[in-house]
Amino acid sequence: MSKRAQISMNTIVYVSIALLVLILIVAFTTGGLGNLFGQVGETGPGELDSAKARCTTICNSLKTEVATSGHSGWTTSQYCTEEFSIDIDGSGDIDANEIINCDDVPISTACSTTSSTALGTLSLTEVECNPAKYSDALDGLKTGA
Repeated sequence: MSKRAQISMNTIVYVSIALLVLILIVAFTTGGLGNLFGQVGETGPGELDSAKARCTTICNSLKTEVATSGHSGWTTSQYCTEEFSIDIDGSGDIDANEIINCDDVPISTACSTTSSTALGTLSLTEVECNPAKYSDALDGLKTGA
């Protein structure tokens, strides 16, 4: 066999790699890999799990803040004010009723703590995120109720 008729090993490797790249490009552009990547994306945490984890973190930070700085920032805290847009019904659109807070269903992350004041101990829960309920709780301390 003459030297001109032989194909070098490097040429075979280069052609094999080029062929593989070509097959991947064709599969990707025609959507053949879409199912594979779609399934990989679905294995991560969902919107709801992420929102629950975020609410738990915010709640823990708020408890520390109340313990160190007092209860005055409760109603304006991230726990009470942060909103999450979660496609609850799976329609692909976020409706007005799908913009929810930490204490709303389906997130349902409760947060409660107590704060010592000159008038007594103030119990704070997600209910006191409502400024009127917070004010009622403060009034209850003043009247001794």
